[in-house]
Amino acid sequence: MPAQHMTAAAPAPAHWPQLAAALATLPLPVAVVDLETTGGHFEQDRVTEVAVLRFEQGRISRHQWLVNPQQPISAFITRLTGISNEMVADAPVFADIAPALLPLLQGHILVAHNSRFDYTFLRREFARAGHAFAAPSLCTVQLSRKLYPEHSKHNLDSIIDRFGLNIAATERHRALGDVLALTDFLNLSLQQNDSQNWLNHWPQLTKPYWLPTWLPEHLRQYLYRLPDSAGLSVWHHPGHHTPTLLTHDHAFSQIASLLQLPGAGDRWQHTGNIRFIPALSLLHAHALKAEYLQTHPATPQAAAWYTAAFVADHHGRLQARVVPLNNGIQSSRPYGLFAHPRAAKKALAEWAREHSLCPAILDIGGQGGGLQTPCPVAAAQLCSGDCRLPEHIQQHNQAVLQAAPLLPVCDWGAQHALKLTEFNPLSGQTITLHCAAAAIEMADGQWYFDDALPRLFKQRLKNRSGIEVVC
Repeated sequence: MPAQHMTAAAPAPAHWPQLAAALATLPLPVAVVDLETTGGHFEQDRVTEVAVLRFEQGRISRHQWLVNPQQPISAFITRLTGISNEMVADAPVFADIAPALLPLLQGHILVAHNSRFDYTFLRREFARAGHAFAAPSLCTVQLSRKLYPEHSKHNLDSIIDRFGLNIAATERHRALGDVLALTDFLNLSLQQNDSQNWLNHWPQLTKPYWLPTWLPEHLRQYLYRLPDSAGLSVWHHPGHHTPTLLTHDHAFSQIASLLQLPGAGDRWQHTGNIRFIPALSLLHAHALKAEYLQTHPATPQAAAWYTAAFVADHHGRLQARVVPLNNGIQSSRPYGLFAHPRAAKKALAEWAREHSLCPAILDIGGQGGGLQTPCPVAAAQLCSGDCRLPEHIQQHNQAVLQAAPLLPVCDWGAQHALKLTEFNPLSGQTITLHCAAAAIEMADGQWYFDDALPRLFKQRLKNRSGIEVVC
């Protein structure tokens, strides 16, 4: 039976001395990686083989595993890779190799041909096994295009033929065989190009870019252990009472990009520590931010949105007010969502007409009339005027509160309040969010709004699964 795991010095390390020396100048060790899988579907298919050639400070080590995918391998995949169901029957599952594999990739530059394929499979397999994983990645397809733009084909077969790489047919589409072929390509392309020009392509093509050297080492190590998935990051700064809260759908990639922005060093290098709270989605990350703000209050910040509030005048009648909807926790539910006050006032007038509510009492025009002020609607004989009497104020207020949740929400159409169930297929976890007017209801009955939420809800509504329209 083939070895389930092998780790050793790579064969003939002297074969790549120039490559090992060049890669040693990069700020992170390099892991050349290839996977074999049961197919190309990121959610349904699983890994059958892993190979890693690791370069660190001039040293090279080789690691490979056969992996039991816990699902059948098709005849087509067996013909392509040579890996059969019998070969992996007694192999470890991915969760068993994850503790040994993770240190070989975490905090490394992951190099692969069509790296999105290998990176996505690795990220999902590690997540299933309960491990966070993310890494800067370089795709050698893109490197080949940069170095050899005169060629139209840059798949691995074309590169093997172009360079005359010595790889047996039985080793092609096996993880280690492809890793060795890819490493030979890196070595030969380095020899054929100016070494500095060759190295200059690495920061350009590595996505996301590796973390900056000005970041304190303990923060660098922490960030390299983050997942590339949703969550809330909490940045504590010495001398500041309130931490910075950032929501993410791809935490590692977004933070790595954030730290490359102009002025990032001045803004973030004095961070004391960072805490990451995993989430099931970006919307869930905002809900976690709301929970954090409950126990760590912060001053609400102005947002570019408006909503309707209903406040009683000195006679006890509910009147409509267009108010800014600030970022942060709201003590009461927002009614409707509008991009500017003019749209809000127009919508309020149409809503009052649709629900037979008196616009004069609601003071939609902002005239601020009292009980003794002649009602312009009654004066125009558009109503009986009875709603002006004190005994009808309670009836008016009840009608307003009953219709208030039906105020329009910008860009949502008729979906005013929702229950959204967020689901992580890798962990099986779910959470249900109660939402209205692009705000999230909290456990204590308060509401949370952020000016990023309207766009997120609109995107979420395109995916109809897990959505229940309340009203």
